Amino acid sequence: MTDDYGREPMLASREGRTNKTTLRAYVYRGTRPCVYSSECPHDRGIGECSAVERDTAYECPSSVSPHAIRRGSITHSLNSDMPDKVVSDRANVSQRVIEQHYDQRTEREKMEQRREYLDNL
Repeated sequence: MTDDYGREPMLASREGRTNKTTLRAYVYRGTRPCVYSSECPHDRGIGECSAVERDTAYECPSSVSPHAIRRGSITHSLNSDMPDKVVSDRANVSQRVIEQHYDQRTEREKMEQRREYLDNL
């Protein structure tokens, strides 16, 4: 299944591209610790935990929201020396918003990264 530009969706359903609600649910479900081990770090029994259910995974205190993953992805790209403009275009967010809300690098990390870049000129 491809779009008008020949691209295939990373995550698809039988109907085509998955919608945002489905992707959000996948992220909440996939980031619960009990998915990867049979233990709960919150002293809950797996059988009686309400967050084990498909539609209530967001109730787990350890599950991560899609926004946290987006923020981490943007910060990782910036740390990997991807130009701000490229990150902005790829994430569909302005450089100003990235600077204000997404960039989790410390001022020291930014300084070191600038230094490395300038040393390579």
